[in-house]
Amino acid sequence: MKKNYLLGLLLICSTVWLKAQDSTETIAPDRPGFGDAVSIVPLKNLQVETGFWYEEDKATPVTVRGIGLNSTLLRYGIGEKVELRFDYNLWQNRTSSSAEPNDAEQVETGFFPLRFGMKALLIENKSWIPTVTFIGMLGLPRIATDAFQPAYLSPDLQLSFANPINDWLTICYNLGASWDGDNPNPENYYALSTEFSFSNKIGAYLQGHGAFQRTNLGGGKVSTTQQTYAEAGVMYYPKANIQVDLSGGIRASEYDRAWIFYGADRSYYFLTAGLSWRFPR
Repeated sequence: MKKNYLLGLLLICSTVWLKAQDSTETIAPDRPGFGDAVSIVPLKNLQVETGFWYEEDKATPVTVRGIGLNSTLLRYGIGEKVELRFDYNLWQNRTSSSAEPNDAEQVETGFFPLRFGMKALLIENKSWIPTVTFIGMLGLPRIATDAFQPAYLSPDLQLSFANPINDWLTICYNLGASWDGDNPNPENYYALSTEFSFSNKIGAYLQGHGAFQRTNLGGGKVSTTQQTYAEAGVMYYPKANIQVDLSGGIRASEYDRAWIFYGADRSYYFLTAGLSWRFPR
């Protein structure tokens, strides 16, 4: 059943790619970058945003390499201010230890929960008032590979804001909360980015973002983890309805009550590349 479902998705994506055409409005995907954009896909347009992800999280002696073999977001405009959304993430974790060099690398591959949701325009930009959109997504635990299957539903709620400063500079910021389906406490996250438009073909962004989450340890004890990240990327638009992107980032700090990680014994970075295109009605 799952194989037939995935085959259908690939056929849809292939059809969209072959039929994609220019549109007068330049595409504004939700990738790259941690925070989502404020744009809504035009009415009766289908937008596909897909990419590859690589990350390395090292805490001596253990190194975990995460590979996003494919992450895809499908967006479809059902009104002037509302779109429907669906995404999936095919992931692989590769865990090794320098303390046990003879041990085989542990590999887990599979799908995170498939997610469905919507995005709605709440407020339009006027003078100093930002454009504001709401994004709601819901992950379904039963539609996931066993290794990545949480116990419960995993909702994600986000507000996205954007203030255009001039023709080439926009300030964007995001606030949200997501549940992973296992921890009853949400991960609260935020992002602040500057987006640059150098021409109708080239763009770039700089972004800082972070998250904090409480974990119940039992016996009345609670742990609070805080993480901050910095990232940057470039975007290329060969046509108005197509974007190619490349970006990367690092974890600037990680803190958990009594301890804080800095230096070579603890590090994290990621690289990602993607392609987005809009299929006009």
